[in-house]
Amino acid sequence: MFNRFIKSVFIFIFSVATCFSQEYVQNKNETTITFKIKNFGVTVEGLFKDIKFDCNFNPKQLKKSYLNADISVKSIFTKSKAMRDHLMKSDFFDVEKHPKIIFKSQEIIKNKEGVFIIKGDLNIKGIKKHFEVPLTIKEIDKKLIIKANFTLNRKDFNVGGSSLVLSKKVNVI
Repeated sequence: MFNRFIKSVFIFIFSVATCFSQEYVQNKNETTITFKIKNFGVTVEGLFKDIKFDCNFNPKQLKKSYLNADISVKSIFTKSKAMRDHLMKSDFFDVEKHPKIIFKSQEIIKNKEGVFIIKGDLNIKGIKKHFEVPLTIKEIDKKLIIKANFTLNRKDFNVGGSSLVLSKKVNVI
């Protein structure tokens, strides 16, 4: 059940992405998507290791900006191999039928200084939902650092079944 929750966590999208220049090149060593979920009241943590971002960001031309993510479900890491293996099964991520989690941005808007909202579609297990995620974007040493912190409901994507001991809420960091 814990594994199910972790799979739901999903992933989504962008915990930390480091990009360079206008059409950004992802720094895979600094790109992570981590998640936390409660199972039997205990917080379980995991992360996705294989994430591909397609990014073009210019705060002065937000209409032309985008940030898309392609996450390999098989790259999920937890402290337990048994949990990881369970997350691959049909009641969680069903990796045989749905090997990727995909986020396709539609719009990025500026909410306030340093905070942007990215709007787009998140597809997990073949279920597509419109999603809005707040982003903090900073430039440090000519690198663009993008951070997101949000919560999603695993049940919206049919991840983890109807478990009563696994939280519905997955925190993506």
